[in-house]
Amino acid sequence: MASVSVSIDIAASAEEVWLLVGDFDGLPVWLELIRSSRLSDDSRVRRLAAANGSIVVERLLDHSDANMEYRYTIIESPDPVTDYIASMSVRRLDARSTTVTWASRFEPNIPGEAETITANYRSLYLAGLSRLKAILEARSTQKA
Repeated sequence: MASVSVSIDIAASAEEVWLLVGDFDGLPVWLELIRSSRLSDDSRVRRLAAANGSIVVERLLDHSDANMEYRYTIIESPDPVTDYIASMSVRRLDARSTTVTWASRFEPNIPGEAETITANYRSLYLAGLSRLKAILEARSTQKA
């Protein structure tokens, strides 16, 4: 089993951050690779269309506004993995500082490719969280 975890600190309140991160349908707002998201199955399944034309279908496993976290699994994807479970979580550091963590564990279909797949997910998570940080910190600057 392989795993990836990427965290980033954002100069914004946990509530502001969770408004974006906690929206299961909101990935296209802050992950440039994703062009669109469509919910189905009572908003528990999202169909993501990527910029490269690939489709990823994910199922929400659990979601907690109180704990500011959710977990999901991949149902359909071009990625060569099985048993993919990921989580998004928001942790308050103080009134204007928050840590966001995007983590996953999965079984590579080709064991020799584990390092490459892990590096690809790490790169994706870092790109998404960096963009999330830029968006939220720009909003905070505009409010000041």
